[in-house]
Amino acid sequence: MPMTSGNSFGFLLADNARLFRQALEKSITEAGLGLTAGEIRALSHVARHDGSRQAVLADRMGVEPMTLSAYLDRLEARKLITRTVDPTDRRAKVIHVTEKAAAVFAELRPVVEKTMARATQGVPAADLKRLDEIMMLIRANLTSDPALLYDKV
Repeated sequence: MPMTSGNSFGFLLADNARLFRQALEKSITEAGLGLTAGEIRALSHVARHDGSRQAVLADRMGVEPMTLSAYLDRLEARKLITRTVDPTDRRAKVIHVTEKAAAVFAELRPVVEKTMARATQGVPAADLKRLDEIMMLIRANLTSDPALLYDKV
């Protein structure tokens, strides 16, 4: 006998995140953007936290630094990001998106919008707005990362 319902908040949150990610990854593959879902996720995090250190980005993404490094190697080879030495610590690298990344995001936008439309079909706009507010509050309650506390992206 299960300890909790499969419809409890934690299970629903995890299931929806997993299902949305799968649907988005499938849409990205079908769109033929030439990047993997992981590479796009890394590029999106770089854009969102432009100028962050590589280790900080890995932590925010919840991936191992070596996993992120492999994504960044491929993004750098395509000239979508640059890595420069952190002026405060020569051992660390800071990551920036390039202007070329804007074209990728322009191609990606309709793919994400279509997936979002599918995921939120039948949900009134006011409820989606409130859901965004609730999710940001939950994130603020759970994070110790000040960059995410008031992030409205």
